[in-house]
Amino acid sequence: MIDIDFPGDEQTPEDSATPRRRHVRLDSHGREYIEAERYAGGPPGETISPAVRWVALAFMLGLAGLGARLFQLQIAQHQLFAVRANSNFQRDDVIRAVRGQLRTRDGVLLATNRTVYDLVYLGRRNPQDPAQAIADWDRIRYLANVPKSALVGGQPREPVPAKEPDVVLASNIPADRLGALSEYLVMVPSLEIRERLERVYPQGTLAAHLIGYVQQAGNQQVGSGEYTRGDLVGTSGLEYSQQQTLRGKNGVRRREVSASGRPLTESVVDPGQKGKDMTLTIDSTLQKAAERVLQEGLADINAGRWKYGRPYETVSRGAVIALDPRTNEVLAMASSPTFDPNWFSRTPSPNTAARNWAVDPNRKNAALDAVTSNRVVQTYNPGSVFKPGTALAYNEKWGNFTMGCPPSYYFRGARFNNWAHFNLGVVDARRAIAYSCNPWFYNSAVRAGPEAYSRQLKSRLTELGYRGTTGLELVGEKTGQILDVDDYKSPKSPWYPGFALNMSIGQGDTLVSPAQQAYVLSTIMNEGKQRPLTVIRAVGDQTQPPKPARSTVKNGNVGSFQLVKEGMRLTTLLRIGTSSFAIGPGLFPVRTAGKTGTAENGLSQRYGYSYTHAWYEGYGPLDNPNFLVVVFFQNGGEGSGPALKAAKKMFATRWCVPLDGAGRTIWGPQTCTGELGEMHRVRKERGLE
Repeated sequence: MIDIDFPGDEQTPEDSATPRRRHVRLDSHGREYIEAERYAGGPPGETISPAVRWVALAFMLGLAGLGARLFQLQIAQHQLFAVRANSNFQRDDVIRAVRGQLRTRDGVLLATNRTVYDLVYLGRRNPQDPAQAIADWDRIRYLANVPKSALVGGQPREPVPAKEPDVVLASNIPADRLGALSEYLVMVPSLEIRERLERVYPQGTLAAHLIGYVQQAGNQQVGSGEYTRGDLVGTSGLEYSQQQTLRGKNGVRRREVSASGRPLTESVVDPGQKGKDMTLTIDSTLQKAAERVLQEGLADINAGRWKYGRPYETVSRGAVIALDPRTNEVLAMASSPTFDPNWFSRTPSPNTAARNWAVDPNRKNAALDAVTSNRVVQTYNPGSVFKPGTALAYNEKWGNFTMGCPPSYYFRGARFNNWAHFNLGVVDARRAIAYSCNPWFYNSAVRAGPEAYSRQLKSRLTELGYRGTTGLELVGEKTGQILDVDDYKSPKSPWYPGFALNMSIGQGDTLVSPAQQAYVLSTIMNEGKQRPLTVIRAVGDQTQPPKPARSTVKNGNVGSFQLVKEGMRLTTLLRIGTSSFAIGPGLFPVRTAGKTGTAENGLSQRYGYSYTHAWYEGYGPLDNPNFLVVVFFQNGGEGSGPALKAAKKMFATRWCVPLDGAGRTIWGPQTCTGELGEMHRVRKERGLE
């Protein structure tokens, strides 16, 4: 192929200024192809002015500037604008952590969770703008049952940004209305149905004071940053003390939403972590029995009021704690009056009137009832259940002695009375415990010297478990009070030697809790081996090891422990023993040891003997103790009355002893003095479970 240029053939004068040339291409056979005619120097008549050149330059510079700006936005500042864009269409929601469940050792579910749904109002930019009106508001309000308290002028109350991001218009919407309600909310971006976890207590009042309850995190807790709005926070009991174990960790769900707030897509950024389940040491059968005996004790309390011509009580105020003294696992813990945790944890409350009654500080007897207070860990005058400890402390330092037990004892001109109006005969420390002989204890304080005696009791009884916590996994356990001569330093409250005599029988300024009483009794029963109490058997799938025990024995001397145990055995054995008339041989098939207690207090000094505190502590079977119980009735009367009867019922439940309506043993059926599994098996065979 050959290319040749020729001058144009027919060039006209008009074309002379711009000569034309013809381009010819020859192929391999010499044939030519005329492809084009070209003007030498450009097309005819074309000239480019300076103005055009400047416009073209400006246009080119503009394009260059736009390109540079695009580079800056798309490349250099990509991260900045990506974040801003994401904040416009992404929303992070909390995936609420599932709170751990609580169960009894025999598998009864005490605390769990359920999903509920609330109607939430997110607010509008201008509620008065007709374009932002909530479509079908009347129907929505009806389906959700929105209360008037959530409305202003018939419309949703606007959220206050400084305090709340939204307003909950209705809680716990019935499941059968959710479908219809959702249809109305499709085109209403200011309203949404929000999922929420609610704490539920399936057994109602069972173990209420031990479990406690939760409520939603308040503004202060949310403001601290530790919780988010809607989190469940323990308020009392194990729900409070084990909050960190039970609560889990919230997750994050990221939603893509349109400009109007409608959800588009969602993804889980962090699934969170479920709270740990916990298995408690309490047994449901024994727990139910403990709560039942507290209620049944009201009749016995009022029998005492009738005897002394005093007005009847309407509620029973008391506590029961039961242990396996081999491990000090708590098998039952009950307090009365009681409450239903659901009153406080659920929104709205299933019984608003009962909830308000329980916490109303202005109602009659509110402070005395102390409905939500766990009496197991509150402190009271112990009376004679304190005597085993004082007998042990005295005997260890000064030894045993024998004396008569008269109706009254005189010290420096003051008379100190015994409970019996007749002479109980000759007693030593053992029979003084069995007969609850006050004069023997008064005399022990005098023989040792009131000042030295008070110091010995405070020191030794602290070692045995008073004046401190017991190991229970609860917050707020009271430590009580035992004062010696050195504690009375104020001229307004000076020491008097007679204080030591009152101290010897658990009166005066002495205060202990039912939990402490059980703790000390376990230490005495185990002859000085002291193990902290516990209510937690397992966390998750990990069984908790026994808490370490320590010895409280002095110089290897266990004799004083054995002496006290013998005295408590005689309490149920001897004719004058203060509990033999109810659980002595021939009256109850399982041999036990125990001690009654009747404690004077402020109300009994004003209103009489029927307002004393009633106590009983005991354990058994004597050949292999596996059950220990302490019963307390505040202002319940004599310990040998309601407290002893309640303890007998607890023994009967634990060892499968049938009782008739009057509390007498029904002889014949086999007892179950073995492990708890045997108790449940026998009770099932008898149709009791």
